[in-house]
Amino acid sequence: MNALVLGGGGPVGASWTAALLDGLGAAGLPLGESDAVVGTSAGAVVGAWLTIQPDGLPELPKRMRARATWHADNARSGRGDKSLLQRMAAGSGRDSDSARSIAQSAIAAIPPVSADEAEALWKAALPDGAWPRQLRAVAVNADTGLAHAWSAQDGISLAVAVSCSTAAPGAAPPVAVADSVWVDGGVRSGTNADLLIDFDGHESGPDKVLIVAPMPSDDLAREQAILHERGYRVRVVTAAPFYTAPTDLLDPHFVDVAATAGASQARDIAADLRTWWSD
Repeated sequence: MNALVLGGGGPVGASWTAALLDGLGAAGLPLGESDAVVGTSAGAVVGAWLTIQPDGLPELPKRMRARATWHADNARSGRGDKSLLQRMAAGSGRDSDSARSIAQSAIAAIPPVSADEAEALWKAALPDGAWPRQLRAVAVNADTGLAHAWSAQDGISLAVAVSCSTAAPGAAPPVAVADSVWVDGGVRSGTNADLLIDFDGHESGPDKVLIVAPMPSDDLAREQAILHERGYRVRVVTAAPFYTAPTDLLDPHFVDVAATAGASQARDIAADLRTWWSD
């Protein structure tokens, strides 16, 4: 089994990831056919396009510019709390108590929305089609601080799951669904790659795991070590620097820069990755 892990990074990070994956796909890497695709926050958005409508990846930066503009409008109106977003970005290997603390602060900053409201937030920005069996969208339970990888078997729509996974503290509303309130999966980790070891039906583990992360963090080294201990072969691709602060990842002015950077990076690494993936 081969697995693809897509990390968080806001609308700008999603634009970089989409351009990178589109370029890698054009170079012959069938990443959308991975046995498992785990997306956290922005990674859940890109994962949906990759597994349902991969030819739509080039249009994703345009959609993410609209999302980034929504964030910018909220910030100008004084809604939300940037300090919570910075707390999330600064965390690494966060335990459940710390994750719960940030999640509860997120609820205090922006009231939770219902499942119907969450559906409306993301449905138009996602591809039409059934939830792919291999796709997971990671969110954190605000009551427990524990992560959950939503799948098609959980009984909620993909748009609601993506809304949970992208509910960045202080920037987007938490989501009340399944008798709990949910926030961005990045509250636990920017990538959550170690959750692969808990997936039912994959006792032997993935043969290879490719982790794509717009935001480098200590989580990557920790999760890579966990996967290596289980015998997984792991490669990590992080974004070549094109932004200076985590808040830039919500800035619509960085969307085109991110897409250009992702396409360029794909050209640089495609041949090497194609050899590794097919080996």
